[in-house]
Amino acid sequence: MSRKKSKKRQSHVVTITLLLLLIVLGFNMVKLYSKNRALEKQEKYYSDAIEDEMERSENLTEYEKFTKTIEFIEKMAREKLGLVFGNEIIFKEEE
Repeated sequence: MSRKKSKKRQSHVVTITLLLLLIVLGFNMVKLYSKNRALEKQEKYYSDAIEDEMERSENLTEYEKFTKTIEFIEKMAREKLGLVFGNEIIFKEEE
């Protein structure tokens, strides 16, 4: 009879151990799933940020090329320094 009780006790211990193991694994799975979703969101955010910065870099490269043109130099001379060509007439509004 003691053998039967001993085997029953062992099977209960094994069953409880397996249940506890399954519970721990379940919690860890949920935790890892949540962390995975957060990391996926973060990856998307940084991917979008990289795309935005690449576009910005292209725009800056185009602007750099534009700043080296005669058109840009003339535009800045007119706007910032108020310079004009010798054959141009300037009309000023009376205040």
